[in-house]
Amino acid sequence: MKDLKMVLFLLILSSLCALVLGGTEVFYEKASVIFNQRLYQSVLELFDQEIPIEEVDAAFSGKFSFDSHGGRDYFLEKETGVVVFKADGPGLWSRIEILLALNPDFESLYGLKVLSQAETPGLGGRIAEPEFQESFRGIEVVPSLRIVKFAAAANEVDAVTGASKTCEALEKIINKAVAEARQAYKRGL
Repeated sequence: MKDLKMVLFLLILSSLCALVLGGTEVFYEKASVIFNQRLYQSVLELFDQEIPIEEVDAAFSGKFSFDSHGGRDYFLEKETGVVVFKADGPGLWSRIEILLALNPDFESLYGLKVLSQAETPGLGGRIAEPEFQESFRGIEVVPSLRIVKFAAAANEVDAVTGASKTCEALEKIINKAVAEARQAYKRGL
């Protein structure tokens, strides 16, 4: 009788564990799909396309092809040849994650979108504001992009006042990612 109770207990416990693991797999699979849809939606927003989340997969696959180099994923816009990719690095207080879009010549930015950051609200956090992100459109990245107090050159963007360390970090993230993309595609070297 004692052995039967132990066998039943183990059978019930192993069944519960299998259910939990199966449920976890389904949860992560759904979470992965939602994450990709949000990423694709952000990429489409760089091209001024506001697409409802349920239509994102179709819109994205019609407009972009996928490529991978050196462990980084790239999305190639089929009509223009613009290359979009994620980049990240340390900010002042948090990890900053961005989307970068490089024009086909790899010498200027098509655009930039901040995906996540937790910098100081009202200061470094302002890098996520649309006005700041819009200032990167068409900015040259050769020889390198610079975020400065008073932008005067074709490769310079005005910094956020009071957020010099965050802007320095963002500049490093952008320049490193652009150099890696140029190396991956052997453009402008």
